[in-house]
Amino acid sequence: MKIINVLILLFISLLPCNCSSQTLDYAKETKFGNFRYCKNDVNTINDLINATETNLPGICAELNLKLNNPITVEIYPSQEEYNKNIMNPDLRNSPAVSGSGKIQIVSPSAKIKIDSMTYEDRLMLLIHEYVHILIDNLEKTPPIFIDEGIASFYSSYGFYKSAAAKYVKQINFIPSIEQLLEDYNEITAPDLFSFIFIDFIVKLKGREILSEILRKSDFLVKEDLNLSWKRFVEQNYY
Repeated sequence: MKIINVLILLFISLLPCNCSSQTLDYAKETKFGNFRYCKNDVNTINDLINATETNLPGICAELNLKLNNPITVEIYPSQEEYNKNIMNPDLRNSPAVSGSGKIQIVSPSAKIKIDSMTYEDRLMLLIHEYVHILIDNLEKTPPIFIDEGIASFYSSYGFYKSAAAKYVKQINFIPSIEQLLEDYNEITAPDLFSFIFIDFIVKLKGREILSEILRKSDFLVKEDLNLSWKRFVEQNYY
C-alpha cells in the first residue's frame, strides 16, 4: 500500500486564506501528469509545469527512477479549499501531500504565513511530492528519513539549509544514524535532520550514492558513519 507523504515544515504553521470556494475546472495534460486547477492559477500553472520539465528529468536520471503511471496534480487556490479536499484529513494545514498517484498542493500564489518561503520555493513543493511518488515506485520501501531527506534535498535545498542554520543549534541534539533509521517519529524535527543527512552523505560520497541508498541502506550502519555525521552537523550548524 502506498504511503501518503507530506512535507512538514519546521516550526511553521500555515495561515488560511479568505478565498471563495472554487472548483478545479481547468486542466492541462503534460508528460508528467494531468494538472487540475482553477481560474486563479491560469498563469501559475505554467510556472509549475516548467518546474517539472526543468527538474524531473535530471532527478529521474540521477536516482534511476521513472514515473510508471499518469500523475494527477490538484492545485487549490487557498489553504481552506485544500483542507476541504485533502486526501488525508489528518494532514490538513500542510502545504502539499502525495500518495497513490496523486499530488495535492496549495497554489504557490496563495498567501501563507511562511515569510521566508519565496514563490520559487513554493513551486518546488511540487517537485518534493513528485520525488516521493517516484520513490513509491520502488519494490522495497526505503527508510522514511532517506525518502524525506532525498525529496527535500532535490526540491528545497536552500529553504532547508536556511532552516537548519536557524534551528539546529536551538534543538541542541544530534540524532544518530540508528535513531534516524529506527526512531524517526520520535526525533525532534526529523525532516530537517533527514535533509542534513542527505547533504552530508552527498558531500562525503557524491550524488551517485543516492540511488544506492534508496535501494540498500544497511551499509550506513555497517560503515559506522556516526562520528563523521556528528562532526558534520557540529561544524556546519553549531
